[in-house]
Amino acid sequence: MNILENMLQIETEAQKIVEDAQKEAGAIRKKARDDAAKLIADGKDRAREQLQQEIMQLEKEADVQRTRILNEAQQRREILEQGAEKQIEKAVQRVVNLLLDDCGGAQS
Repeated sequence: MNILENMLQIETEAQKIVEDAQKEAGAIRKKARDDAAKLIADGKDRAREQLQQEIMQLEKEADVQRTRILNEAQQRREILEQGAEKQIEKAVQRVVNLLLDDCGGAQS
């Protein structure tokens, strides 16, 4: 084999090595892009799950507060109703007393 054939063979092998390296680099870049996209998607999924958990926790807390407020309002309403009933009873008793006094005074 002469020197020119050796040089041509070496150049061909070198070109093949460069092409293989370029293909491998392209495959590595594609895998890196795919891995990055997966990490981003996983991160979004985790963020979505965490947000959903926080929303559920806030909804639970809101339900507890709503129940507490409703119970307090119910208790306050009952107290006001009791007070109103007493006031109504007193007013009715006064009216009855006034009517009885007027009737008793008219008979005299």
